[in-house]
Amino acid sequence: MPIALEITLILVLIALAAGLVPLLFQLRRTAQGVDTFLLTSSKELSQIAEDVHAFRMHMDSLAGSLQTSLGELSTFTRSIAEIGRTVTELNCRVRDSLESTYRNIGKIIRGIGAVLAFFKIRQTPHESE
Repeated sequence: MPIALEITLILVLIALAAGLVPLLFQLRRTAQGVDTFLLTSSKELSQIAEDVHAFRMHMDSLAGSLQTSLGELSTFTRSIAEIGRTVTELNCRVRDSLESTYRNIGKIIRGIGAVLAFFKIRQTPHESE
């Protein structure tokens, strides 16, 4: 019985070794594939990092340009608003000035009309005489 046990044990070890050898070869190929993948990924990630950095620099440049443009636009709009306020004030002043001038001219005309009416009444002969 010990010889049968030894033979069985040897057959099991041979079968195990026969299964382990292809497994070890497959593990070696897998490790080489992972190594190749990591090298390729490292190169690609390096390129991606450079592209992201260039994109960020370009976006920073655009943001600076936009900030400058908006600053200039803000100054322009403030100037336009100030001009608008000045024109509105001038318009109000002219309108008030014209209204007061019209009132004064109206008063003068009414005064002249009253004086003329007074002289007209004075110069007409009295009908009662």
